[in-house]
Amino acid sequence: MRPVSAVLGKIIHIIVTCGFLLYPVLMYVGLQWYSPRLIAILLGIGAVGNFLYIQPTRYHTRLLFPVIGTLILCLISALLNQSSAILYLPLFISTNLGLSFGYSLLHPPSMVEIFAKMSTHDLSEEAIRYCRLVTCIWVVFFALNATVAGLTACCAELKVWSLYNGFVAYCAIGLLFTTELCYRYWRFRRYVGLPTDFFFKRIFPPKE
Repeated sequence: MRPVSAVLGKIIHIIVTCGFLLYPVLMYVGLQWYSPRLIAILLGIGAVGNFLYIQPTRYHTRLLFPVIGTLILCLISALLNQSSAILYLPLFISTNLGLSFGYSLLHPPSMVEIFAKMSTHDLSEEAIRYCRLVTCIWVVFFALNATVAGLTACCAELKVWSLYNGFVAYCAIGLLFTTELCYRYWRFRRYVGLPTDFFFKRIFPPKE
């Protein structure tokens, strides 16, 4: 059996992760009842706790910059007791993701290739080139998303900011991911034991 501390840590990690995914909605609701200072402090604690929980890897240091940036924005909002700074978190996160994906193009392996190698290390040259192309597409997406997120933070009401960053942006991410996943299965017809293999194997049978 797992130690109680390990199970508790896993539960806390899941709660914190869900909190960050629902962050725009929680922000909208929370600011109706609580001060921006309290919300900023909770966000800062969540960011640090989530970072400390993640198992160290050779790419772990890449997470330091977004954590530090998040803490700076939270600190500004906490000191001023204003929500203006933490409203720019979606902009900051998208910008950081875009830069991280872009950096991996200049210093391979590309970010998508890193993710692909988590399930299989046997990638062909064609697959590696495809990973680079998909990484480029995500760079463009994050740049566009950062632009819109910045506009909602500076020029829109809180409910519009929450609607875009808490719903529309996630729908766009889901649509892009699903479209790429379907195309990838259609193009490569490779099945390595992923949960989605069971479904796509019946739609796109493996090549002979």
